[in-house]
Amino acid sequence: MSVEVERKSLSPWAPEFRHISFRGPIVRERLTLAHDPSLGSERDGAPLSEDEESFLRFLFKEAGLDLYKYRVKTLKRRIGACLRALHAGSFADARRMVQQKPALLPGAISTMVIGVTSFLRDSSVWEMMHNEVIPALFKGRYGLAIWCLGCSDGHELYSLAMLLAEMKLLHRCHLLGTDCRLDAVKRARSGQFDGVAIKSVPADFLSRYFIEKEASWRVIPAIRDAIHWRRADVLTLHEPGVWDLILCRNMTMYLAPEASAALFPRLEMSLRSGGVLVLGKAERPLAACHLSIVGPCIYRRDR
Repeated sequence: MSVEVERKSLSPWAPEFRHISFRGPIVRERLTLAHDPSLGSERDGAPLSEDEESFLRFLFKEAGLDLYKYRVKTLKRRIGACLRALHAGSFADARRMVQQKPALLPGAISTMVIGVTSFLRDSSVWEMMHNEVIPALFKGRYGLAIWCLGCSDGHELYSLAMLLAEMKLLHRCHLLGTDCRLDAVKRARSGQFDGVAIKSVPADFLSRYFIEKEASWRVIPAIRDAIHWRRADVLTLHEPGVWDLILCRNMTMYLAPEASAALFPRLEMSLRSGGVLVLGKAERPLAACHLSIVGPCIYRRDR
């Protein structure tokens, strides 16, 4: 496995981060759809047909993603939505349309790899972040390096940025959001949300951190400008530490088991000693050896 390393300096106080691109497979042996039990088990329902697999292999390859790292049950139930998004009557039509008009690809892949999220989701998690986790992370440190992977449209990272602003700590943090879907990253960077998306935002946060314009709400510049966004597939492009806080919420539940098993140890190694990983309610870092649970969805790397 060859490795390319790009060095890039961030804030003056921040450590130097190495962006490492893995050119070879992350796991030792890639399992095919025909032989991977998790991709055709009774729990996951019927396996992909030859036509479905051929089309998805094409679509994911064009998007620079690895089809075999995602759960077949999730992908199979979204195929219809993908064809509808392309206004295609068949897999052949869909393939031809994407080949002739590559601008259709981001929208098509977003129907397959959907990021379901919301502002300040799971209030108990955010309460503990505010009262215990963030104050503890700042002890003896000037600033924090924070990474949100699978950031989707930006709800999670904007939620954290608003929380840090409330605590007068936002200016001391470097925040990075990454997602494998280019259109999701563009929406996150714009910071613009409709009325449905902001329903979970408390009224005082809405008045302080959003500007209403023509039935939509946009995050104020002071919050938007504090966050860096980048399109990146965490399964092939990692952001090694040292990170103080990593948000990876409700993403691994859509991955094939071997992909999750490879990802969690890498996230663990990317955290500084005492750093924190925040997951979704249904997720557990089963393959990580040095993470201890400290609260709902919150894990700390052992010192």
